[in-house]
Amino acid sequence: MKKSLDRFWQQRFTALINGDYATVYRSYHQSAPFRDNFSCAREYVLFAQAQLGAIEVKDWQFVDFRTVGDDQVECIISMQLSCDGIDQYFYELALVCKNDNQWFYHSAQKLSAEDYSDNPDSIDFVHFDQVVQKIRL
Repeated sequence: MKKSLDRFWQQRFTALINGDYATVYRSYHQSAPFRDNFSCAREYVLFAQAQLGAIEVKDWQFVDFRTVGDDQVECIISMQLSCDGIDQYFYELALVCKNDNQWFYHSAQKLSAEDYSDNPDSIDFVHFDQVVQKIRL
């Protein structure tokens, strides 16, 4: 399972880094809340080109995963992003769902550097589990 998740994250982040927003759109699960905002790839690509182009993915890491249900796992992802020359760290507890032997991104609980200020390599499930308001986007 770890290998297929590694491939999924590599493909998703490669698409983000390359500005391949159509591939990013296709990586979302059909029932993802994201799809409520963008009903088609073209709509998302236009938005992403205008709004996300200034954000650079400087580094990312697939940290760990845990199984939460049939064909569903939560993955911890750490990211170093840069916007206008300012680096920021973000962390996700991403829910990914398997459908027809392929992983799809569903939603994620996010933490910023203000929410978690320790060493990025030390982020763990407990840090997400302890958050009072678990907002998944």
